[in-house]
Amino acid sequence: MKTLVADSQYSSRKLGEQLSAHNVKTAIPYPSNQDKEKKTLLRVDKYFRTHGPACERQTYTQRGAVERVNSRLKEQLCLERHRARGLKRITIHALLCIIAMLLNVPTALRLNRPEKAGSLTMLAR
Repeated sequence: MKTLVADSQYSSRKLGEQLSAHNVKTAIPYPSNQDKEKKTLLRVDKYFRTHGPACERQTYTQRGAVERVNSRLKEQLCLERHRARGLKRITIHALLCIIAMLLNVPTALRLNRPEKAGSLTMLAR
């Protein structure tokens, strides 16, 4: 993992130290009640506008695409109510669902329908 993008609920000093020890870049906004005086931290206001360093803001904008993929996996590919039991079987099921989604990307692009590829083009890169 090279970069971790998460919402402000994952903002903690301990997680930040562990990630930096493994050279993982983060784009996790600080909650509004933490470190108010520091202007160099990534923040999201009540209108979902990002403030802070430009590179972290750019990375954080990709979070929406990932959330749409997660939503599609849960709703359309039955990852929310699966019937597999055990970590190994669920992992196989999830990976097969992701492969099925990724196979739609080249097909949609070949058919000249990029709107059908949607946010999956980011994962295919």
